[in-house]
Amino acid sequence: MTAETGPEQEAAPDRTDESVDRDSPETESLESLRTERDEALAARQRAMADFSNFQRRSAENEARARVQGMAEVVRNLVPALDQFEMALGQSTAGGDADGLVEGLRLVKDGFLQALERNGVRQIDPEVGAEFDPTRHEAMMRQGAEGVAPGHVSMVAQTGWELDGIIIRPAKVAVAPSDDEPGAGEGA
Repeated sequence: MTAETGPEQEAAPDRTDESVDRDSPETESLESLRTERDEALAARQRAMADFSNFQRRSAENEARARVQGMAEVVRNLVPALDQFEMALGQSTAGGDADGLVEGLRLVKDGFLQALERNGVRQIDPEVGAEFDPTRHEAMMRQGAEGVAPGHVSMVAQTGWELDGIIIRPAKVAVAPSDDEPGAGEGA
């Protein structure tokens, strides 16, 4: 022991700047864990990027499908619009009311065909058909000869459905039962 150094300093072994030996099993285990962590973080980042790309592509596909669907509807309606133009051209040229009415009937038929090609169907119940609250809207109670109570006595406006989804129910009058007050009056 020298006078300048105390007993503690002499007892300490001579070490380099690193406190752990690079070849020790603890160091290898620590490096292995770091590598696994880095791989897991990279995999997470890739998964997050993949999910973000999936969301973006899904939104783009949805928008594209909506536009394509609308384009198909428009393609089917354009011929009916052409028929309107022809009917309007007839009305000014000849003044024939019967020709105009026939032209308008053709336009209506063209529209109905275009709607049917796109999955739209009319809800047009027959007088005497049973009232169906899922497809019909009762506008009033009105009796009709030969129509049983709770059945359609008059169709005020046809309804529409698209692939089973009711766009607008048919507006109907329903025959009241004999004991209901106000039979034949508006509901």
